[in-house]
Amino acid sequence: SNRLFYFAIPPNVFAETGGAIKYTCMSPNGFSRMIVEKPFGRDLESCKDILQRLGQHFDEQSLYRIDHYLGKELVQNLMVMRFSNLWMENMWNRNCVQCIILTFKEPFGTEGRGGYFDQY
Repeated sequence: SNRLFYFAIPPNVFAETGGAIKYTCMSPNGFSRMIVEKPFGRDLESCKDILQRLGQHFDEQSLYRIDHYLGKELVQNLMVMRFSNLWMENMWNRNCVQCIILTFKEPFGTEGRGGYFDQY
């Protein structure tokens, strides 16, 4: 089965999360892809460090880097994309999709996030 992981998490846990995914969730057959949402670090040095650490777990063809605004729109429009494309409707139905897991582990609102964005 093919698997897609979307990293909308702080960059300081990219490598740790990637390692956990590699050792527990990678598809034994099919592909596994990681979409990494920016920021990719605080500066060029931290970006290179993050990419090097992710590279220990995944080859380049498995990693996708995306701007968070582009990713947000894609995630918000998944249903529109599914039902407006006949070829996707045939693939994204109860007969072809075994499982979808969405995890949202933070409270709603932006309280307390200012410090995080001040780092990047």
